[in-house]
Amino acid sequence: MIAQLRKHPIIMIVSTTLLLTALISLLIYEQVALLHFINISFYFSSACITLGLLFMIVSNGFFDGFTHGFRVLFRRNSRERGFDDNTEIIPLSQLMPIPHSPLLYSGLILLIINLICLFFYYQ
Repeated sequence: MIAQLRKHPIIMIVSTTLLLTALISLLIYEQVALLHFINISFYFSSACITLGLLFMIVSNGFFDGFTHGFRVLFRRNSRERGFDDNTEIIPLSQLMPIPHSPLLYSGLILLIINLICLFFYYQ
């Protein structure tokens, strides 16, 4: 069963997060209430969405220009000090090929679960 979950990272992230949310709610508040579950799961869903968006921005090459400029600047300073570095400058998006879609989709699924729980809470 664990091997099947590794093939589907979104299901693994969502189920682990929901179990962790219930466990944290039990440890902190000593009960699993819907309001506590909503509050804690919101933190996890917003963290997943934020990290997913950050990884998407990095993998799309937004910071490649900044990193290239800093590397050229630091290479120039190291040459003035007597160090010679003939290595090729690899863009940041190629250095960090992190898949961003599992985090984004899990964060969105957790947010939808959060909204459904909020609907039942206010009924």
